[in-house]
Amino acid sequence: MRILVVDDEKDIVKLIMRSLEMEGYEAFCAYSGEEAIRMLRKVEPDIVLLDIMLPDMDGYGVLEKIHEYDSARPVIFITAQDKLTNRILGLELGADDYITKPFNTKELVLKIKAIWRRMHQSRIAQESLGRIIRHGSMEIHPALRKVFVEGRECVLTGKEFDTIYLLARNYAHVYSRDKLLNEIWGFDYMGNTRAVDILIKRLRSKIKPCDGYIHTLYGVGYKFEAVD
Repeated sequence: MRILVVDDEKDIVKLIMRSLEMEGYEAFCAYSGEEAIRMLRKVEPDIVLLDIMLPDMDGYGVLEKIHEYDSARPVIFITAQDKLTNRILGLELGADDYITKPFNTKELVLKIKAIWRRMHQSRIAQESLGRIIRHGSMEIHPALRKVFVEGRECVLTGKEFDTIYLLARNYAHVYSRDKLLNEIWGFDYMGNTRAVDILIKRLRSKIKPCDGYIHTLYGVGYKFEAVD
C-alpha cells in the first residue's frame, strides 16, 4: 500500500512515515497543499493522510482538489483541531476519517488497515456479484463503481458508492446507523452516528432527482426503495 503524508511539521511526518514503513507500507510526504497535489499525481497513493493547517492552503481545499482528481481516493484528516465543527466539515466534504494530535501511531495504523480492508472487501464483493442494479432512472454499475442517474454519471466518493450499493443491493432492508457504520466504515467509528447522516445528506444531493430513493426511518435508520 502506498500512503501520502501531508503535514508541514517535519518531526510528525518522520514519526508517521517510520510507523508506516515498519508496517511494510510505502510512505511519501508533502509539506504543503500544492506539493500534495503534485505528489498525488506522481505516486498515486492508495490513502492520503492530510493535515488541516498547511502553509499555503487549508486541508479542506486540498481535499476538494484530491476529489477533483479522484473522488474515490480515501483521505484521513490529521490535525490539532478537535472542534466538533471541524470534524463535521471534514466529513461533509468527504473525508473518510479524522484523527487529532497528539495521537497514538498504533491507532492511526488501525484506521488505515480498516479503510484498506473495507476497500478490498467491497471490491471483491462487487466483482463477484457484478450485475448492474437498475431502479427507475438510476443505474448502479458495481464493476465500474459508478452510479448513473438519467444517463448522467454521479461523481461519488468511495464511501458514498459503497453506501448506495449496499442499500440498493438489499432493497427495502432497513439499516440502522450503527449497522451502516460497521458495514461502510468497517470498524467502530470513533465519533458518533452523525457521520452516517452527513454521508447520506451528501449522497442524496449527488443523486438527484433520485434522492427520494433513500428513505429515512426516524429513530431507526435508512433503506433504499425506488419511487417511480
